[in-house]
Amino acid sequence: MSVRHTLEARDVRIGYDGREIVPGLSVRIPPGRFTVIVGPNACGKSTLLRAMARLHAPTSGAVLLDGRPVQQTPTREVASVLGILPQSPVAPEGITVSDLVARGRYPHQGWFRRWTAEDDAAVGAALLSTDVLELAERPVDELSGGQRQRVWIAMALAQRTDILLLDEPTTFLDVAHQMDVLDLLTDLNRERGVTLVAVLHELNMACRYADHLIAMKQGEVVAQGPPAEIVTEELVTEVFGMRCSIVPDPASGTPLVVPLGRHHVPAG
Repeated sequence: MSVRHTLEARDVRIGYDGREIVPGLSVRIPPGRFTVIVGPNACGKSTLLRAMARLHAPTSGAVLLDGRPVQQTPTREVASVLGILPQSPVAPEGITVSDLVARGRYPHQGWFRRWTAEDDAAVGAALLSTDVLELAERPVDELSGGQRQRVWIAMALAQRTDILLLDEPTTFLDVAHQMDVLDLLTDLNRERGVTLVAVLHELNMACRYADHLIAMKQGEVVAQGPPAEIVTEELVTEVFGMRCSIVPDPASGTPLVVPLGRHHVPAG
């Protein structure tokens, strides 16, 4: 992709039903990099992602896409640049896998544009890369949780946006498929320059795959930067309330968090 779009949250405050979840934070997503947001449950990770995706309006501050407030940008224009895979999406009853994935092409359709060979190619590539091509004619509601998750990822990939936001994309997947998805996203980032932002629960997966890590606690950013620079025993204790040792991951050299229970004493 030749255009590098920018995305940032500037002094945003976000809440639901009169309760403030994010009391005011600013983050700038590095263009063309793989950013992962981590933190304990209910710390505001998904809330921040939804605000950046224009799914939830901040009570103050602004999310800026290419320097323009995303809430003031037309929906189709946003969708042609920024894709989102939310938590627990719901498919229309009876829709087939291929039809659901094809919906990822809607932002490119315009009023008079017909379905093209480019659309076919985008859908086919998305089905193939997520290993769901053989499920193309199956109804989505007949699939397992892991299969459905891969289909939703395929729809997001078919959109072919410059920025892709994913809220817990490895939910329902076993470890092998978790790594398949994260490898696929890494390929998208490296080969097409797609800017990725993902919320992940698994800290070691985040450290292994992220170029840029954002650690959150109670609606605030505690630290951000390359995992090798910010992931320390002190940070893990502060953010997750967990004692640990940090050692190099033998496969990637990235920080590997080894949890310690009350009866464990770090070696050495």
